[in-house]
Amino acid sequence: MPINQDFTLLDLAVYECACAGVKSIWISVNDDWSPVIKKRLRDYVMDPVWQKRTMDPKPYENKRLIPIYLVPCQARYYNTRDSEGWGYINAAVYATMSARRISNFLVPDVFYATSPYVVYEPSYISKFRTIIKNKKRFMFDGDGKNFLNDSHHAFTFLKEDIKIVRKYINENATMKYTKSEEYERTKKGKMLIALPKEERYSGKQFGLNDLFSHLSEKDYHKEQLDWSYTMNSWRDYREYMRDGKEFKKPSLLERKSIYKIYGEEND
Repeated sequence: MPINQDFTLLDLAVYECACAGVKSIWISVNDDWSPVIKKRLRDYVMDPVWQKRTMDPKPYENKRLIPIYLVPCQARYYNTRDSEGWGYINAAVYATMSARRISNFLVPDVFYATSPYVVYEPSYISKFRTIIKNKKRFMFDGDGKNFLNDSHHAFTFLKEDIKIVRKYINENATMKYTKSEEYERTKKGKMLIALPKEERYSGKQFGLNDLFSHLSEKDYHKEQLDWSYTMNSWRDYREYMRDGKEFKKPSLLERKSIYKIYGEEND
């Protein structure tokens, strides 16, 4: 959804990640949307902190590039547990697997999770880079809304949380079939029976508060937002546009060619 001329909610989420100081951006996206998003976002975004170092003696050489990767939901989980929270875990799993193939020393310790379904001032996060890089748990809160009560506000999670969330889903999410109580009792009849349609694949409905229920606010460094808008419906979108909290597209998103960054001036 556009929030200004040539500037969308997805662009805003990517810009927020860049302001948070991430080393790479991993986006969970279904295959049918991948070509559209790839064309939109290209391959990278620039780090805004390193982009604006006016006193740097060699600013052209010291700009930092943040690569963007699009990752699909694994086939066995597609349409069965692919909720927003699972999207974060899915992206973290891909990032971990890719880094481990190079070296275990490259495996990330902390992940910054944000969503294109919320709007607030993204550059505000730049103040808390040190907290995030020191592997401290961090979260945004707006009017009592945060990820622990299933809001879309950004937060961090650690690599040990991945295993806990996956275990929670495996133990609590339903599939199409379940074990037959009659078979368990008598060892006769069908071993599996189909669940009613409304009870199948409950993992798709798990909120962030369910998946990260092992965490609490006391585990987190919490920062209050002066204002924020969630984008869960057309009504929410109209309310945001009506209030005139205007964002212009940051110049660092106006990228063309990677050679314009690292090449010589004559290239």
